[in-house]
Amino acid sequence: MLLDRLTIRDVELPNRVVMAPMSQRAADPTGRATPWHLVHYGARAVGGVGLIMIEDCAVAPEGRGHSGALGLWDDDQGDALRPVVEFCHDQGATVGLQLGHTGRKAFADEADPLDPVVGATGEPFDAASHEPRALSDEEVRRLVGAYGQAAARARRIGVDVVEVHASNGYLLHEFLSPLTNTRPGPYGPDGAERVLVEVVAAVRDAVGPGAPVFVRLCVDDLAAGGWRPETVTPVVESLRRAGCDVVDAAAGGAVDGASSFDRPVDFTGLAREIRTRTGVPTVVAGGIADAAAADEALASGACDLVAVGRLLLENPYWAASLVRPGAGT
Repeated sequence: MLLDRLTIRDVELPNRVVMAPMSQRAADPTGRATPWHLVHYGARAVGGVGLIMIEDCAVAPEGRGHSGALGLWDDDQGDALRPVVEFCHDQGATVGLQLGHTGRKAFADEADPLDPVVGATGEPFDAASHEPRALSDEEVRRLVGAYGQAAARARRIGVDVVEVHASNGYLLHEFLSPLTNTRPGPYGPDGAERVLVEVVAAVRDAVGPGAPVFVRLCVDDLAAGGWRPETVTPVVESLRRAGCDVVDAAAGGAVDGASSFDRPVDFTGLAREIRTRTGVPTVVAGGIADAAAADEALASGACDLVAVGRLLLENPYWAASLVRPGAGT
């Protein structure tokens, strides 16, 4: 099944292998792509990956996670990414791009942030993080528009799929999680899903009816009082109505000590629960050790796509090796 084609809206993926979006810390100081990105993504496109998902691109300057993060808040940044998209297309791959804002986790490992850190509230992630300034409601509304504008830029440079990043404790996850959203007003706990739903609707409007929209969604906060697959189901339903086609199931990261890096997480099981409860197609992203595990996740009905990270870092031709054993060795 891993090599089966899949059609989502007007886009046909040549196989079910997704290159997971992994930050390369290789952008220039203005958030523009460099030759590194062409080599990094291009090699995996040559290597047979069906969907190349370009790493998290910030929709605003303060949304960068670090000084080497990509951005897509202006047209020049899109122009710098265009050769990457075109080369991947020339190799037969489809191309996705993840849009995000790291919120209170921005520049966490850098003493001097390039831009002021902002968040859903004024609470820092942990003692080592920068103290954020809480966004006003008007600033939140402007950020919703920024996602739509960035999605339009992505489409103009030929990107096939746009993914909204709403996990890992980043800004949209901050608003969504009951563990972190303590702000007053319309974007507070009673309207926790509102920001994300508005962002997805803005992205859908920007990309048009033919382009798939994915959401990387935290479906398990891995902490008491947080989201679980059974409680996040209504959110997924709202996202589907707003224009989401696929949920990329993620876990943890909202609060300190509740990360998928701290404990084993059954990502396949999480994706299965969301797919079973809602009927929305899913991506398994995490815990895939080899092709057999990927095929099993697909065959069992847990997911429709499998995102691979470490395997493709170790061997850019991993996907091609499934068709031509020995490729890349």
